[in-house]
Amino acid sequence: MTTVQIEMPDEIASEFYRRAPHPERRVELAERIFREYFSAHNAAESELDLVNQHADELNREAEDVLGYQVLP
Repeated sequence: MTTVQIEMPDEIASEFYRRAPHPERRVELAERIFREYFSAHNAAESELDLVNQHADELNREAEDVLGYQVLP
């Protein structure tokens, strides 16, 4: 097993140690944090796909709005 050292700001470290005072619980907490982070990251990619699917409509709306901002 490889040992990894993670550096974090003091206020985050204090909360981390408060939530997981025992070393084995810290490993579990860190695993859960990383799993949730990467799970959310994949969701962001699907949101980008959704935006891309509607890009033409969104661009038309943006052009319409910008048309109102042009001085005659």
